[in-house]
Amino acid sequence: MKKKFVRVMLFGALTLTVSTVVTSCKDYDDDIKGLQEQVDKITSTSPVSTEDMKSAVEKAKQDLQTQLNDLSALVKNPDGEETLKQKIAALEKALADATGDKAKDLAARLTDLQNQLTSLQKILKGEDGVSGLEKKITELEDAKTVLSELIAAEQAYITSGKKNVSAYESTSFGAYVNQAIIDALKHDGTDQDKWGEIAKYVTGAVQSGITTELGNINAVLTEKYGVSTTLATFVGNVYDKLFSDDAKAQQAQLNELLTAINAYVAKTEGADYENYAALIKQIVDAQKAVAALNMPEGTATLDEGVKALIADEKSAVNQAIKDLTDHLQKEIDAIKGMIQSIVYVPTYADGQVQFNTYYVDFATGGGHDWKSVVNVNEVAVRFRVSPADVIKDLVACYGENGEVSENAKYVISVDCQKVKTRSLNDPFKIKGIKVVDAEPNLIEVTLDASAVKNSYAVALTVTDKVAADKKTLNDVSSNYFAAVKSNLYISKVEWASANAGVATVKKGASIDYKENDGDAKVSDYNVTVNTAIKANGDVDGTPDTKTLSELGISDKYFSVAFSTTANVAANFDLNAETGVLKAKGDAGSQATVQSTVTVTDPATAGDEHPTTKVYDAKSYTEVKIVSEGQAQTATLASTDPILWNAAEKKYDIATTGDAAAVITAIKTALGNASMSDFSGCTFEGVPQDQTIKLGLNGSNQLALVVPANTTCEATDITTKITNGDYTVDVTVKGVTVTLPKETDAAFKLEAITQTDGTLLTNFAKDASSKITAVTASRSLKELYSNYDAVYGKLVTDMGGTMKFALAANTQKAAPAGVTVNENDGTVTVTNQYDGEPINVTLQGKCGENVIFTETIPVIIPAANLNGTFSYKDAEKTEFDYDVTDEGTRKAGFDLTTAFIWKDKNSKEVWPTFATDTYASAAMTIYGFSIEYSLSGNDASSFVKPTISDNKLKLTDAMAKLSMNNANLVVTVKATPTSPWGSMVGQAKTITVKVSTWVDDATN
Repeated sequence: MKKKFVRVMLFGALTLTVSTVVTSCKDYDDDIKGLQEQVDKITSTSPVSTEDMKSAVEKAKQDLQTQLNDLSALVKNPDGEETLKQKIAALEKALADATGDKAKDLAARLTDLQNQLTSLQKILKGEDGVSGLEKKITELEDAKTVLSELIAAEQAYITSGKKNVSAYESTSFGAYVNQAIIDALKHDGTDQDKWGEIAKYVTGAVQSGITTELGNINAVLTEKYGVSTTLATFVGNVYDKLFSDDAKAQQAQLNELLTAINAYVAKTEGADYENYAALIKQIVDAQKAVAALNMPEGTATLDEGVKALIADEKSAVNQAIKDLTDHLQKEIDAIKGMIQSIVYVPTYADGQVQFNTYYVDFATGGGHDWKSVVNVNEVAVRFRVSPADVIKDLVACYGENGEVSENAKYVISVDCQKVKTRSLNDPFKIKGIKVVDAEPNLIEVTLDASAVKNSYAVALTVTDKVAADKKTLNDVSSNYFAAVKSNLYISKVEWASANAGVATVKKGASIDYKENDGDAKVSDYNVTVNTAIKANGDVDGTPDTKTLSELGISDKYFSVAFSTTANVAANFDLNAETGVLKAKGDAGSQATVQSTVTVTDPATAGDEHPTTKVYDAKSYTEVKIVSEGQAQTATLASTDPILWNAAEKKYDIATTGDAAAVITAIKTALGNASMSDFSGCTFEGVPQDQTIKLGLNGSNQLALVVPANTTCEATDITTKITNGDYTVDVTVKGVTVTLPKETDAAFKLEAITQTDGTLLTNFAKDASSKITAVTASRSLKELYSNYDAVYGKLVTDMGGTMKFALAANTQKAAPAGVTVNENDGTVTVTNQYDGEPINVTLQGKCGENVIFTETIPVIIPAANLNGTFSYKDAEKTEFDYDVTDEGTRKAGFDLTTAFIWKDKNSKEVWPTFATDTYASAAMTIYGFSIEYSLSGNDASSFVKPTISDNKLKLTDAMAKLSMNNANLVVTVKATPTSPWGSMVGQAKTITVKVSTWVDDATN
């Protein structure tokens, strides 16, 4: 019983331990497997004791207590749940009356706090929270108490020779096992007076039952044989007949027959029976086995029956496997379909989604008449979804017109946190979901805010579309983002044309001021908005200018018309609606195009004379008709590679040989084949934003101009050169501007192998040539044979940098007492050096681009700086302590009589200093010190010496003794220390002896 009980209890404790400790969101297969392995080990041959159970319960309790402590600390944390709720309440109150920029800021802060609160509540709620953990710890403590009581009761029962179970009375088994029951069952010996009551009762009942039963047997025998008889008489008659001579003779014959049969059975080839009885037994066993098979109906033979049984069993097993496989597949499909995360992806830097109403002032002749022209009620919001496989099912949840699909796999909704209280409905409606092009993990959810009147903190939520009584695997929300609803006032609108800066046009060519110029430049309305208006109707607040596309505004009520500032119809045709300007006049003809934006009041848009607002015209760059010659291809005069430079550089265009014909063609196209230089020309990149282009060198001839800090891969550089009314495009092909490489000979530092980073010893001296300070220093640039050449190329010629610096160490602070001159690499180490390794880097850079890095280990010349620490007299290392009287005992032993410190030139540094060499204390100049330590049985009778007085002294109590009957011996170790490096092996020891003493008596 003990084994079964302990086995069940241990299983329960192990289950509780796993369920309370393994609470992270992960795959539990390994944990369940480990638990099963532990339970499988509990067998009848390998039982688990109550002591094992108690250890398991204690371990579970400790793990739960650790979690409880962590959660309790989280609740009390300044960023705990209560603090977050208070902050959210304060923000909601402030947001109630906020408008404009302030409302945007407060809404963003509310969003961040709400995300924090949601995460914290997920941690604290449920059985894994504080209250759940406390309950589980209490349950484990109760289980531990029960186990302790059982262990004690079990030990007492064993000690009593398994007779006394009284100890169980104090346990939960007291109702079932106690001493009274044991005593009542006692039946030792033959004296029934000493038996227990239960034993007496059972014995009497059995005896009575036997007597009654024998009477019944006698009655049956009398009825059976027709004469009055008893069991005893019947047994006697049977005995006489069975053991008479005739009966014995018949039994002998039967035995002989059985022996013969056994011999035959055992000798038969292939027989597997010892005797006839074994044969009969197998026949009977086989008969029983066949009967137990429960043969199916309709089977005539054993063979048919067995085959039918196997077929039925196989079918049942196959069906069970199929059911299990189907169930597992459903579980696997459900797990694969789980949405791991949904994260809001901001479109703009402020992270907000704007649902705004835009107003235009339609007043004329003074005053203000602000009317709404655009309500932005639908905005596409982007979310990053993981894994990407679920996006297909998300998109399929909505139809083309925004209706929810009947076959939707998920329920997708919007959780909104209103300014003051949680929203009871869903003011934002989802109009559709689509995949973002070329972004497999991004979806765009179109939110409809037509019913929204306030700003919200909003999150997208996704759950499985399942029956109410089914458990959903998916229940995930995105982070909250600020959905801001506000009013904006349009103060200015201009048409930003992609071709606004075009200055020349060929005869017969055109400029389109309305359409886009490829993908790089986009034409759109530029709208300047303010966040508020004053009481008098004037705009207020900080203006912000964005395109209609950026604001998400439809251009339905916006229109633009084009015109010229002067009558140029003779030379240009301009379509006022399309904005296309066509050049038809002679070279030199000029025109300036302007655009005017008109906004129509939506309320009167269908009227014959609608209300409109016409904004000030915007003029573009003056355009001149030019004669464009045939495009030319020029080459550079030098084939050397073009390298990055910190300043603008110019590279001459080739003018000799075959290149001379190109230059002549360019001049001809510019209207003057005999022009001596290009000083009267203008140069424009094609496209206009191209920074590298042709220009003039110092002789006003053509040169390729590369701006400062520029690099580019192989690119064809085209420049439009204009001279008066003539223009030509000139291209330099395959222009490449690169950074220098570390492997380039001009930038590769060559280290001198005969030297290293060892510093030199430097002494500062006063007017009398006495040393006042000492440092170790050296310029590290002398470690490289070509340092000046590399510096001249990289720094002087190209404007790069070469800087020395202490190598950064993220694990430790920079070593103290070390300075590095970044320009010449001079490293200086003072006596404040703390001993940390010194590494110096030399880095060559072009702007922020690192070209090379050299790391130089710095070595301190410790041997030259440290000198030697030794005995004053190498033969004398034992000294006597003066115990003449209390005064001498307190004065102590002067350690300076035993040791001396000298510099590398054998000049004394300590205990005194060579005054002909040092201007002041040499120990201070070098930063030296000495550490003393005591050893031996009598060391506790002495005070540890210090460098400040260099005295070995008895303790005050010892020195004051008038009599000492024991000799004292102590070993003093003096260890020199230096900031310049370790002085390994230079520590010295002496022995100081203190004799007994008896002071003279005083009157």
